[in-house]
Amino acid sequence: MSSIYCEDCGRHLEEHEIRWGHDYRYCEDCFDERYNYCSNCDALIHREDTNWDDDGNPFCDECYSNLNDDDCPDNPDVDTEDIKHVVCLSHNWLKGIKEVSHRLNINRNDFLLTDIREKVGLIKKPLYLYGLLDRDEYQIKASPNIYNLVSQYTTLNSWNIKTVEDVGANRLGISKHLREAKRENVINLIKEITFTK
Repeated sequence: MSSIYCEDCGRHLEEHEIRWGHDYRYCEDCFDERYNYCSNCDALIHREDTNWDDDGNPFCDECYSNLNDDDCPDNPDVDTEDIKHVVCLSHNWLKGIKEVSHRLNINRNDFLLTDIREKVGLIKKPLYLYGLLDRDEYQIKASPNIYNLVSQYTTLNSWNIKTVEDVGANRLGISKHLREAKRENVINLIKEITFTK
């Protein structure tokens, strides 16, 4: 029987003490200094190539990139309406329905907008709704692609307000007074312009 030695430190090894690392024999200490096992797929990885998570678990490159997306927020803000929207889209996709519904995009820091979004529900066309401060010059700002619809709706419904054109697309700014005092009217306006073909 031939003697077996650690490839790194030269220590004599018994058969049960051998640790293999990429076809080389190591003692336990030398192996642990050079290698890790991926916590996810159990692949052998060089220590210098090891990725570590926040809990100190080792991962190979592939598993680490699959489990950790740098662009993903640590704690995304997901409300029940977002969950319902994803479930609705999933059901439609499974049924082969190609009609897409959208959530009303808002600045979540404005609680008045959050309430409006909940009451509007899912919409057929994307729209970003934002709040404006009260001013005399105008009460509503609408992007060029929806400006005519907004102006037409407010005129037909006898709103005594001033509307100006905004920049961008699918953007609607509503003054604080309208968001508070005329909330139902604002909700109806949003539904009208987002469901119109």
